[in-house]
Formats: sequence, C-alpha cells, structure tokens
Amino acid sequence: MLQDTAVYIRRCGVFSYPDKPPFNPDRPYPEYPFSSEALRQLEKGYENPVYDNIRRLLYEMGLDRKNYGLPCWNPLKEYIKPGDTVLLKPNIVLHENHLRHYGLDCVITHGSIVRAIADYVYIALKGCGKIIIGDAPVQACKFDKAIRHMGLAEIKGLYKKHGFDVEIIDFRQEMALLDNRGKICAIKKLSGDPRGYSRIDLNKESMHDEVSEFYESFRVTNYDPARMKEHHNRQVHEYLIPNSVLQADFVINLPKPKTHRKAGMTGAMKNLVGINGSKDWLPHHRRGSISEKGDEYLHKDTFRRIHTYLQEKIDISSIRGRKRAVACLRLLQMANGIFRKGLARDDYREGSWWGNDTIWRTICDLNRLFIYADREGRMADVPQRKCLSLLDMIISGEGEGPLRPSPKPAGIIMAGINPLAVDTVAAGIMGFDYNKIPHIKRAYSIRTYPICSFAPEDIIIHSNTPEWMDLSCIKYDNTLKYKPSSGWKGHIELK
Repeated sequence: MLQDTAVYIRRCGVFSYPDKPPFNPDRPYPEYPFSSEALRQLEKGYENPVYDNIRRLLYEMGLDRKNYGLPCWNPLKEYIKPGDTVLLKPNIVLHENHLRHYGLDCVITHGSIVRAIADYVYIALKGCGKIIIGDAPVQACKFDKAIRHMGLAEIKGLYKKHGFDVEIIDFRQEMALLDNRGKICAIKKLSGDPRGYSRIDLNKESMHDEVSEFYESFRVTNYDPARMKEHHNRQVHEYLIPNSVLQADFVINLPKPKTHRKAGMTGAMKNLVGINGSKDWLPHHRRGSISEKGDEYLHKDTFRRIHTYLQEKIDISSIRGRKRAVACLRLLQMANGIFRKGLARDDYREGSWWGNDTIWRTICDLNRLFIYADREGRMADVPQRKCLSLLDMIISGEGEGPLRPSPKPAGIIMAGINPLAVDTVAAGIMGFDYNKIPHIKRAYSIRTYPICSFAPEDIIIHSNTPEWMDLSCIKYDNTLKYKPSSGWKGHIELK
C-alpha cells in the first residue's frame, strides 16, 4: 500500500499527446490485455509515449514491482478487486478554451491519460466489474463535445468490443444554454447521475460556518443567489454528492493542474469540486469588498456593486427566459461601466484574486466529504475511502485558468494517495508557495474530518529529477515558473 505522505513525480520529456483515440499503447506490453490492437497500431508507425510513462510511473511507485515485466503484472491489485466499481474522475471543466487559439489540451484531462490508467483498472478487475468516468463541469459546458475531444466514446467502444462496460456520466443536474453572443439564455434540465444523489450537511463542521453570518452574500457567478441561500445559511452547509461517487469501491482522481483565478491553482483537491451535482450549492466568493465583509474585490466601489447587482438580475432573467428584461439590464450595465471607467481602485472582480476567502472553504469541505461520507451519505468518524490522484501535467495551463489558460508544456505526470500532499508538491514545482494558496495552507490545520494526519515536512518525494526530491529544496529557480493569473501575480510565487 502507498503511504499518504508519498508523492511520485515523473519528468517524462514528453510535451505532446497521441492524437488517435482510443489511444492504444504503441507496443504489446506483457501485461497488456488487448495485444492485437497494439500490434496493429505498431504496424502503422503510431507512437504513444504517454502510455509508456504512466506504466513506468506505476512501477516507480512500487506497485506489484516483483511482477513487473511479466504477463501477471497487476499494479492496482492492492486497491481494486474483481467485481469492484471504479470511478475515474477527470477534469472536464469546459468544452473549449476561452483563448480559442490555444485549444483544450491545457484545459481538460487528456484522453490518453484516462485510457492508460483505465487499462490497469481493467487488469485489476480481471474483466469483472465496472468503470465509471464522471465529472460535473461548469454550467455552460457542452459535455458531449468535451468527451468527444477526449476520445472517450472510442475508449468506451474498445472495452465494449471486449464485453466490458464503461459508463460515462455528466454529474450535473442542469446546464446553461448560450445565445450566439455566448450569454446564458436558458437552463436545460439534465438526467444527472442515474444512481441519484445524497444531500450531505456539514452544518457547524463546515469551513463556511465561521462566516455563516454573511451567508446572504455567498455567490457563484451566473447562478441565482436565492438557491445558494437554501443550502448555505446559519443552520445548513450542505452539498449534493452523486451516489456514483459515494458507492464506488475505488476512485482515481485525474486532474489537469493549472493556475486558477479564484483559488490560485487547481490540482487534486480542486478537482474534487466536480463531485457536486449542482453548482449553485458551491460558494465561490462573497459579494462586496473586504471592508463590507465580502471578498469579491479589495476596495469599496459603488459602480462595481451596481455592476454585480445588474449581473445577478441578468442571470435570474436569463434563467427565466425574460429576453427583453435581459436586453434592458445589459444596456444599464454597459452605461454603468462607462461611468466607472478610470475610477476603479483595483481590477479584481468576482472573487478572482488573492484575497478570496470563500473558495478554499468549499474545496476543503468537498475533500472532507469525499474522505468521510459513507456509501449512504452519512459522515463517519473514520475515513471511508481513499483515492489515487494522478496529475496530467504533460501540457498544463498557466495565466488566466481555469477557462482561459495558456499552455504550459511541463512534460510531467505526478501521483499520490493524499490529494493535499500531491498539491503541496505540485504547487512548489509550478513555482508557487503552498503557504500562499489558501486551500492548501488551511487544510493542514483542519482538526474535525481532517484531510491529512501529517505536516508538510513529512512529505516524501520520489522523482527522477534530483532537485525535486525534497520539498524544502524546491526553490523558485529550479521550478517551472508558471505565470499566475493576474489577480494572484506577486502574491503566490515562491520567493
């Protein structure tokens, strides 16, 4: 079994992905269960170095090392047994990069990562069980388009050909429909998780409890704030967790680490925000300035308050299909922006800056739910599950992530059992100080439903890059020097 404090980094020297789904390996490895497909690809001159590097990483993690190189090599057998249901949780945040000329490789988990780890799950299941691939992306995501880019249909088809079921689930209960200007014009109900959902209330144990007197200012952009108040207030702090997550026998977390405008960075911990079925149950910021007990922006600003008020009215009117009201409100918002131009004391908005005091609480709450909620959605005193986190950093994202990142070819894959340990190390490699990333720093001090039982200095790093073998030795000069988002620049970097 892997230690919670162990983090594994493999610098691959690979900075691109194979482009032919279902992303078969390019050689017939001894343990590979579908060798005929690999041989056919090999004949065509096909290359898949991503698969090979994930295979090497599993070996370097010491998983079933004695059988490596033999047909019986089964690296995940300590965690997965025949008949189990295994959830793969990639990062499927959106179907497009808002910086359109850069594409999706720096936004969502690549399908070749999903395929490679799915094969080793299949080997552990011995053909008996189920693999679920699921996520809850942002409300405007066209899920079908995103999974088409990932090649998930081809991966599902390959397994089906061999008599094995792979289920692909959009965990959202609804999605936003956009008009030709990219603005929300309607809300469409979705079928969601076929196994249903569990409402889990952390109540006084929520990280939001200490600011619950300000619950009326809790916000998530482009949603009706009235619904937020139903689920986060002085009495309740609840989340909606898909039963496919709670009832899975093992979970493999497959994040796409990148910079994040609200959280500073996103990795293994932030990727678990995608296990919540309704986004309007997720506080992302608090309305208003710091002096007004909010964290939307730094300085008090009447024009910005008007902008927020109008935007909320636009969101509500859009959801209810009131097109004429939306048009009038947008004109008012445009006029307000003209008057405000040049008068702003800061350029922060929607909690997209280093002073965000809300999103870290949501991230930590969801990680605690994931660890301690049992199969029926009841919080237990002892951990109910672990997951393997495998980070796709072959091409990562920097700048205005998560929806407008620029590609960062990092050529890395990382793995570990504890998401906090993995993110602590990932932050350092990116060139960031984990003590300046609230959801990482604050997680170490949680005592009820703790995310870890160790301190940062207890983390043990295994890497083929010597300067990354010790957390205390990771200095800015030997990192990958990610460019932070504009709201975090100068406030997150390692000194």
